[in-house]
Amino acid sequence: MANEVRGIMIPVAKDRRVLLPNAIIAEVVSYQSLNKIDSSPNWLLGNFNWRGYDIPVVCYDTLATGRKSTLKLTGRVAVIKALGDIEHMPYFAIVVNGVPRLQLVTQGDLQVHESESEDSNAIASIVTIQDEMSEIPNIRFIEHVLNVAIPVKSA
Repeated sequence: MANEVRGIMIPVAKDRRVLLPNAIIAEVVSYQSLNKIDSSPNWLLGNFNWRGYDIPVVCYDTLATGRKSTLKLTGRVAVIKALGDIEHMPYFAIVVNGVPRLQLVTQGDLQVHESESEDSNAIASIVTIQDEMSEIPNIRFIEHVLNVAIPVKSA
């Protein structure tokens, strides 16, 4: 159907889900031990090697709320294709708390909620799909804060 978008519903905390287009999810992989990044903010957990790339791992829940997450880092991470033109960071990952699932979205299924002024810049929209609340992350904002937080390695 032409008015249908394939999305992935990703649980990122006990009561928080994000919805992303299937096209920007490179892969969902098992959580690995991370290399710490010096002087990184609490939402930037570290990085790991994935297909030859150093992938920074973001705790979306912490970035969106400012609160330290209580997640146990044992499950999965979703590797996301960056939308920006940041040469040193073509991908980043977010921690997954559960099992992501395919979500077909049609215009009639999606209800966008008014955003409150105190909402985080990490959240582009809050939506309901078939009675399930979800957030659409602001990928450009996440890329921007990652670019600021991670020093560029000189060659």
